[in-house]
Amino acid sequence: MSDHIWETFDSLFKTVRRQGRRVEELETRIADLERRLHERGLEGVKQSKPVEQVFGEMPAERAA
Repeated sequence: MSDHIWETFDSLFKTVRRQGRRVEELETRIADLERRLHERGLEGVKQSKPVEQVFGEMPAERAA
């Protein structure tokens, strides 16, 4: 029983560590993309519809 608990803990620890590395990689990529956007001078460009509105609407709300 104890071995199973330690194997589960080890697996969980490895998963959390792997996900942490993926988050760090994504943060690095976002920072790079923001830097490139700034270099191109496109910071003032607006989206046609804010992201909050696109993902904030529920189909039922739109139909009502």
